[in-house]
Amino acid sequence: MGMLDGKVALVTGAGGGLGRTHALLLASEGAAVVVNDLGGARDGSGSGTNMADTVVQEIKDSGGEAVADYGNVSVPEDARNMVKAGVDNFGKLDILIANAGILRDKSFKNMDDAMWDIVVNVHLK
Repeated sequence: MGMLDGKVALVTGAGGGLGRTHALLLASEGAAVVVNDLGGARDGSGSGTNMADTVVQEIKDSGGEAVADYGNVSVPEDARNMVKAGVDNFGKLDILIANAGILRDKSFKNMDDAMWDIVVNVHLK
């Protein structure tokens, strides 16, 4: 038995890096996982389904339960749908790991307002 048997987790930005690691660990401990990833580049541009789908398949191949979500964490309706995916597929949501992030390869003092707003929307809102 895993420490998280019967729990449901949502991990944003779970298609790679730390988010992927969080999702796989949660699943290995028995949690069902909503794997959210927009599938874009590190700078937040683009989108796709492959990253989230790959992690979902890894979890399923290991005997776990998971569903993919491709929403953008900075869009309120998409965020609501991520939570809804947990409830609709697994009956509830117990855990949130808000891992999604984007990279703006500039120091704070060199960011313009538009860059700052995008980072804040993804990382904080």
